[in-house]
Amino acid sequence: MKKHQLSSLERLRNSPFLSSIFSTSFFIGISRLTGFFREIVFSSLIGTSYIMDAFVVAFMVPNFFRRILGEKAAESVFIPLYIREREKSQKEADTYMSNLFSIIGLILIAGTVLFYLIAPYFIKLVAPGFNQQTFTAALYLTMIILPYMFFIGIYAFLGSLLESFKKFNIYNISPLIFNVTLIAIVLIFYKAHPLKSIAFGVLIGVILETLFLFFDLKNIPVKFKLMFNFKDSRIKKTFRLLIPILGGSGIEKLAIYIDRIMASFLNTGAISALHFSFLLTDLPFAVFSIAISKVIHPYISEKEIYSSKEKFSRYIRRGIFLNVLVLLPTTVIFILFAKPIVQFVYLRGAFDARSAAMTIPPFIFYTLGLIPMGLIQLFSKAFYSLLNTKTPLYIAFVSTLINILCNVILMPKLGAGGLALGTSISMWFNAFYLFFKLKLRISKI
Repeated sequence: MKKHQLSSLERLRNSPFLSSIFSTSFFIGISRLTGFFREIVFSSLIGTSYIMDAFVVAFMVPNFFRRILGEKAAESVFIPLYIREREKSQKEADTYMSNLFSIIGLILIAGTVLFYLIAPYFIKLVAPGFNQQTFTAALYLTMIILPYMFFIGIYAFLGSLLESFKKFNIYNISPLIFNVTLIAIVLIFYKAHPLKSIAFGVLIGVILETLFLFFDLKNIPVKFKLMFNFKDSRIKKTFRLLIPILGGSGIEKLAIYIDRIMASFLNTGAISALHFSFLLTDLPFAVFSIAISKVIHPYISEKEIYSSKEKFSRYIRRGIFLNVLVLLPTTVIFILFAKPIVQFVYLRGAFDARSAAMTIPPFIFYTLGLIPMGLIQLFSKAFYSLLNTKTPLYIAFVSTLINILCNVILMPKLGAGGLALGTSISMWFNAFYLFFKLKLRISKI
């Protein structure tokens, strides 16, 4: 096993593939570190207060759109289909891209308007335990933040267009613009206008983040034209593939929402503790696992790779090896040094010793799911590159049922930590099930 791992590293050392992973990981790391600093600022100014609980809930829908349109829809469906069209001709690829982007823009506008109408009911649904003060704050934040949905959707598809040309850097560094903008606005205006500074910081940040992509977009050979051809067979195929991904993402988010719903019945700050603890766990996942899957996906979406069992398997093995190489020692370190890590990162200002004590248990339990988080990301991309979006949906559904069952059993004994542990258990099931199904699928190539 060790010889195989060493030979894998030797083969990768001088490859453009590995250099792309390193550069992508570096730029994502910079973006995530600024995002992490943003959360440190939030924890210091706001702590585990009702305002933080309100913001976490208010940001659920916009963040959900970022996940499903960015990490799921745009990157998972658009990239493989667009690459297939580009292998035919750039003109056909431009027509497909223009039509899809126009239709998605229209859907985003309609979705934003719809959520304006249902916002109060949504907040009551996902946080029924909120008192009137927290509910009012969450609704106020939601009404200002909602246009984020439109801009983050456009941002996601423009970024996936760049990634299809294996241009990763500008797209992956652009969240830095969002984080720096939000941090600056909150630091300057929070004391005088706490809710307004958070909400407008988010909105201004996402607009600047989207505009930043045009530094790279001008360098790729594409032509966009506004058009709405709903009868295009490629559009129909895109949405056929997209529906299971949206369903899977909805199911995954449902598990998170259920965590938040159950946490709203715990003591004040439980939702915030889950939020801050997950951010710590999410950092190595985002920097390394997302970078690995981002770089692998355009490669395995090319006909030369996805039509060859040997080449396809080689990329998946590389992804597994790199994920475990980074995430296994990270898991051990996070568990052994959970208390000093949480205290070092968050313990200041409004984030006091009580907040730290609430955050440490869910941080440990979320960390137990760090390795499967990375593998799920990789295996899902593998299925999407093969234009199979139904298998991850089915497995996500079963995993969510397991998560809910674990929550019911563990929360009465472990509180917020039980909710985090339930999530990690379901992730291990998800990863093993995806791996088993992927092996069967690869054997049929």
